[in-house]
Amino acid sequence: MLPADSLEWAGPRTLLPVARAFLLSLLCHGVLFGLLEVAQRYDLWRLAPLAALARALQLEPARAPQAAAPPVQPAEELPVIFVDVDPSQATTELPPATKFYSATASVAANPDTSRDTGIPKLYGSQEQVLKTSDTLRAAAAAPAVAEALRPAPLPAPPAPPPPRLERAPGDLAFARPAARPDAILVEPVLPEPAPPAEPARTRPRTVAAARAAQLHPDSALLGEKYRQEGGVRRFSVESSMDVRASPFGHYDARFIAAVQQCWYELLERQRYTLDRMGKVVLRFDLEFDGRIGNLIVAESNVGEIYTLLCQLAITKPAPYERWPIEIRRVHQGDSRHIVFTFYY
Repeated sequence: MLPADSLEWAGPRTLLPVARAFLLSLLCHGVLFGLLEVAQRYDLWRLAPLAALARALQLEPARAPQAAAPPVQPAEELPVIFVDVDPSQATTELPPATKFYSATASVAANPDTSRDTGIPKLYGSQEQVLKTSDTLRAAAAAPAVAEALRPAPLPAPPAPPPPRLERAPGDLAFARPAARPDAILVEPVLPEPAPPAEPARTRPRTVAAARAAQLHPDSALLGEKYRQEGGVRRFSVESSMDVRASPFGHYDARFIAAVQQCWYELLERQRYTLDRMGKVVLRFDLEFDGRIGNLIVAESNVGEIYTLLCQLAITKPAPYERWPIEIRRVHQGDSRHIVFTFYY
C-alpha cells in the first residue's frame, strides 16, 4: 500500500494526459468540420484528385440545372389621386399603371387619334381639378333648379284704405252708387310673353348661381371638365383618362361630395361673390370611424377667413360614415393621411 502523501499527487498526474487528449480531440474535430464547411460552401471538392480524374474520364454525373431566380418586380405604385369618372366611360378593361383612382375604371381615349403622347387630350375649361366631364344639370331641369335657388319675391304691400269723408251735420250728399250686380266685367287681354332666349354661358357671379349651373344626375361632385394637351391612339367620342377602380373610390366620392356641399353652404352664408382667387391645401388624418384628426394648413393664399371656411368644410360634417369592409381589407391601419385642395 502506498503512503498517504503519495495518494495526493497521483490524481493530478493521472488526469492531465486525459484532459490534454480531450482538448486535442475537440481541436481536431473543429478543424475537420471547418474544412468540410468551407469545401461545401465554395465547392472545393472539384479540386480533389479523384474529382479531376472523374472529369478526365467523363465519369462526373451531370448536375441538374438550377432554376433561375425570378426577377424582382418593382412594387407597383398605388393610385393616390381621386378622379371623378363619368359612369358612361366605365370599362371592364384594366388600365395601365396610373396614379389616378375612382369608383369605376376607365382607359385613356379622345376624339383626335392623330397624336400619341401617352396622355389624352381633354377639351375642358379649367386646369385645377382633374375631371373628364362637365357635371352640368340636364337642360329640362334648368328652369326648375334656377327657380328653386332664386329667392322668393317679396309680397306686394297692401293697398291703402280709401280716405274717409267727414260729413258735416245736415249734409245731404249721397255716396257714389255701386256697380250694378248684372254688369259684365271685361278683363283686359294681355299679350302672351315671348319665350325667353337661351342665355349665353357666362361665368356665374355668386355661389348659388354656380351651383344652379352645375348639377348632374349621375354625379354628386360639381365641376367643369379639365383642360389638357396631349393625344392617344384610342378613339372615343368623349375624352377619358387611365383611371383604376379602387375600393376607396365609392367612399371617397361621398366624402368629397359632403365636404363640397358644406363648403358651398358656408360660402353662401359669407356672401362670397367669386371675388377672391387662390387655393387652400389642408392635410389631415381620416380615421376608420369617420373622425378627423391632425388637421393642418399646408398652403393658403386667400386670407384667414376663407382658410377657416375650408377647415370648417372638413370638420363640420364629421364624423363621416365608417369605412366599409372593403377598405378595411386592403388598408393596413386605422387612419388615412389625406391632402385636400380647395380652389377659389
